Amino acid sequence: MRVDRVSGRADLAAFINLPFILYRNDPNWVPPLKADVRKLLDRNHHPFYDGGREAEIELFLARDGRRVVGRIAAVLNHAHNRAHEENVAFFGFFETVHRPDVADALLAAAEHWARGRGVDAVRGPANPSTNYECGLLVEGFDRPPVLMMTYNPQWYADLIEGAGYAKAKDLYAYISPVHDASLERLKKLGARAERRNPGLTTRSVDLKQFDREVAIIKELYNAAWEKNWGFVPVSDAEFDALAGELKDLVHPDLLRIASIDDQPVGFILTVPDWNPVLADLGGTLWRHPIKLIRHLLFTKVESLTGIRLILLGMREGFRNRGIESLLFASGIEVALAAGYQWCEYSWILEDNERTKGAVRLMGGELYKIYRMYEKGL
Repeated sequence: MRVDRVSGRADLAAFINLPFILYRNDPNWVPPLKADVRKLLDRNHHPFYDGGREAEIELFLARDGRRVVGRIAAVLNHAHNRAHEENVAFFGFFETVHRPDVADALLAAAEHWARGRGVDAVRGPANPSTNYECGLLVEGFDRPPVLMMTYNPQWYADLIEGAGYAKAKDLYAYISPVHDASLERLKKLGARAERRNPGLTTRSVDLKQFDREVAIIKELYNAAWEKNWGFVPVSDAEFDALAGELKDLVHPDLLRIASIDDQPVGFILTVPDWNPVLADLGGTLWRHPIKLIRHLLFTKVESLTGIRLILLGMREGFRNRGIESLLFASGIEVALAAGYQWCEYSWILEDNERTKGAVRLMGGELYKIYRMYEKGL
């Protein structure tokens, strides 16, 4: 068994295809679109890397003879290290057969690459940063993940911990039915917030003014999360790319902005869970053309059953003033009217008591835990 750097198109195809082999009999795994994975790994063109100025990445494959048995990416995120005054690298896109020797060799390759760049520790998984998919699933294996959340076998944790990694932080996912049980209380809290904050309003985004709305949310996002654990500032180019990918997936009325006297102070981003559609497509838009045509014709945002609340951010100075309750209440009203059945709130830092309390207020129950690991070098 050996571990080599990915070199050339054939290696890259093997890297992207490996999960489709490992998970082919797992009903809970949701295959990503291969084209999207290839785009995200493109160090020369994806804005996350900015040509190597903002981040670097190296891909590795483990082979036993000619058979591919594992993969890993090593990432040096300069933007993260600047923001947190740290000196860490990340591992991500980790997949392996059930063999400790393969996992050890993959992680050792990522560590060796990171050590050569003078870092103090390796953290992960991040695919390739916390602004994308991150965290190893350690609890909640009984149902598929929602959009942009990870999934892995239960025994991955043993392999990673066996290679010397320890918990850095847990990320929580809560779930609740979409119902009006807590809506009246949230409305009362929201009405109180309106009385305490003259000029407070909420509105849905206007996709006809897409560039304007993206600029508003980008500024709020970078301001609201700048002091959070794991936060990575997003460049204009990267944020525009992320927004472009989400544009056709959002239900505009679920993406809401709070303003005081027309000055945006917070926002909430909730998206329909498109993973059942991805699972049906099997990793490519053209593998099942009949299914693709059916989804293009009949699958609309309102026809999906679940939603994921991804982000709730308030500008500093406007937190704990009840504005969050107004955003939550307006979002629940939209979800009820559209007929969504359940909502996942993810991910939430394990020590973010304020947000956890707000989610529990809406009947959210902790049902999945994702873990970020770290190892000193």
